[in-house]
Amino acid sequence: MKIKFLLTILTLMLLISCSETPKPVIFDTDWWTDVDDACALRILLQEEKEGKIDLLGVCLSAVCPESVPSLSSFLDYEGAASLPIGADKMATDYPGKSKWHHTIIDNHPRREASSVDDVKDCVEFYRELLSKSRKKVDIIAVGFPNAISRLLDSDPKLVEKKVGHLWIMAGKFPEGEEHNFILSPRSRTTGENICSNWPTPATFLGWEVGIKVRVGGSVPEDDLLHKVLEAHGSASGRYAWDPMTAWMACLGSPEAAGFEAVEGKVILDPETGANSFTEAPGGPHRYVVMAHDPEWYASAIEPLLLK
Repeated sequence: MKIKFLLTILTLMLLISCSETPKPVIFDTDWWTDVDDACALRILLQEEKEGKIDLLGVCLSAVCPESVPSLSSFLDYEGAASLPIGADKMATDYPGKSKWHHTIIDNHPRREASSVDDVKDCVEFYRELLSKSRKKVDIIAVGFPNAISRLLDSDPKLVEKKVGHLWIMAGKFPEGEEHNFILSPRSRTTGENICSNWPTPATFLGWEVGIKVRVGGSVPEDDLLHKVLEAHGSASGRYAWDPMTAWMACLGSPEAAGFEAVEGKVILDPETGANSFTEAPGGPHRYVVMAHDPEWYASAIEPLLLK
């Protein structure tokens, strides 16, 4: 009887301990031409320091020669040098050239990884982190959908079992065309795969939301993040697509982040990348609608960008 009582107490203590531990998340980013990815990563690292999330790693959904070294240097600058990095090593064909990768590399040359050869391919990266986690992991995807699509194709049962929620910056709602889905045949077909087959709930923040809010303008000039924004041409702030998505994911619900959510199903045309939305209460997807004026969101997010 005494042993049974002790086992019950230990079980309750374990459950309480698990409920109080930070939510594990993985950040999936193109880390490409736009600079709002760096703002989003700053938010996630700040929220981890506050004990609100457990950032397990960062996965690149697009790769150029400067992608891995610039990300690794930025993580070192942020005090997170040992954070695991993964990359979709097949995704080398996206157009465009970054204005700010070399700003990071030149201003902070210390790094753990110097090339894509120094990190794991996205499938191995994701499967390892998901398998090791004792809790379900939220994925925050703010770039192209190909890395998470490859994960899904490799082991859909693992995704269903170990992923709690997908927070994704993509699409234009209730219908339209948006960069992360339409840019290339790769983003269009993998986007369609995610919209059709991803097995967990997914919350979409669309183009029409982030374009209304700017953040980053108050970051001090001696901060590497300011130098990055300046190199991009956004010293006074950048549109907040990725920061708003990261912030919402950290809070854990659209409502906590000042949004209303529309439930239903996202439909993506794999030929054009255009998306539409079918409303249905209890559907697997939801997109968010702003419930406040843009300044409300900017005022909430801006302090998270200051070290």
